[in-house]
Amino acid sequence: MSSWSYALTNKGRQLQAKAQAGAQLSYTRMVVGSGSLSGQSLEAMTALITPVKDLAIERIRRPPGTTRALIGATLRNQGVTTGFFLREVGIFATDPDDGEILYMYANAGTTADYIAPQGDGVIEKAINMNVFVGAAANITANIDESLVYATRQELAEAIAGINIGDASLTEKGVTQLSSSTNSNAEDKAATPKAVKTVNEAALAAQNTANAANLAAAAAQTTANASLTAGNERKAEVVAALVALGVSASTSDSWATLISKMTAIIKATGNATAADLLTGKTASNANGPITGTMPNRGAGGTVTPGTTNQTLAAGYYSSPITVLGDTDLVASNIRNGVDIFGVVGSLQPSLMAQLQIRSNSVQARFQYADNSNETNMYSLTATGLAFKPRVIIVYNPSAFSADRAFTFYAADFDDGIYPNTIKFGNFTGGVSTSRTVINFKADVLPAQVTNTGFTLPVALAGALYEVLVMG
Repeated sequence: MSSWSYALTNKGRQLQAKAQAGAQLSYTRMVVGSGSLSGQSLEAMTALITPVKDLAIERIRRPPGTTRALIGATLRNQGVTTGFFLREVGIFATDPDDGEILYMYANAGTTADYIAPQGDGVIEKAINMNVFVGAAANITANIDESLVYATRQELAEAIAGINIGDASLTEKGVTQLSSSTNSNAEDKAATPKAVKTVNEAALAAQNTANAANLAAAAAQTTANASLTAGNERKAEVVAALVALGVSASTSDSWATLISKMTAIIKATGNATAADLLTGKTASNANGPITGTMPNRGAGGTVTPGTTNQTLAAGYYSSPITVLGDTDLVASNIRNGVDIFGVVGSLQPSLMAQLQIRSNSVQARFQYADNSNETNMYSLTATGLAFKPRVIIVYNPSAFSADRAFTFYAADFDDGIYPNTIKFGNFTGGVSTSRTVINFKADVLPAQVTNTGFTLPVALAGALYEVLVMG
């Protein structure tokens, strides 16, 4: 069982002083939590250390002439997903100047009770706090009446105060029960047994009267039916024959009418108006029907196009042919394109042939083996529709004298660096002098992006031929 230490907070003392001077002392809610004190003063608390659940105030009682009031709420574990120790309780009130403040704070320390989560059994725990109110005259609380339940003590006190007198014709009160069914007393109440006895006698009398009425009605009905049944049934038969196009009259004998009924051919089938061509007629068990199906004439040929073509519903006098094409195969359709359910597998060739003029300002390009870097002119391309994988750059106007070229292949690894640009320079009539330099393709200014590239070249401001493949 918990042992509580509690006190009015500093804010609560200030509000209590205002209540002593006539301000309204209005309690708003109770909050429970699991926080442990670590040297804090109870009076200095302004909020719970670890609040867990808000509780609506359900009762407030202040015995006459006392300086304390009992404020109560009920803790239910409905909605509690994680169990906790009920270690702290706070009562909040409304300060006319500061708004809602923590009026009183209590902490049970190591004696706290454990509250199991929802699903481990239903918990309803009444929490009553004895709160100092002094001589405040106006004390209220925000109470949700839908949550208020009387305690056993409150119910016993209420019942003990009830005093009910004897009942009379003019006053409500206690009355004696009686099972008599022939008494003239006006100060007794009938028991269920007396009511049952009277009710059974009344039902027996009613049943006897009902049986007599039913017998009389049945006799009258039989007599009426005997007089009119023949003529009524004959009239119905005649009307049915006439509705079917058969000549008949009530003056015909029953033998004649039966002969006419036997000669009727009963219509069968389940066709409807939509099943018959427009203008055609037929009949079924429901009677005559006239067709509504449109006659669309010859079927013809349907050639597929870029939009849906719909042939109106109706009757066609010849077949409808939807044209096909033997070229409608996946290998003739671009990869990923779906035409009439055939998904293409054709991979388009990605290639570009460009003419690009080189930069007139040199930049430093990094050797692939990190041994050095050198000044080179650069050539840049942007706006490609694909990512380059192979790039060949050469200058046709200088090709006979200075056979310089630049070559790049994606992920080319010559054992020096995994992403390399090859720059070659051949001079002399029969390649008597040859120079090949490996540059890093992923160290600026050199780069290859998804839509372009920057590569080193030998000449400034020269127009280069560039072949790019994706």
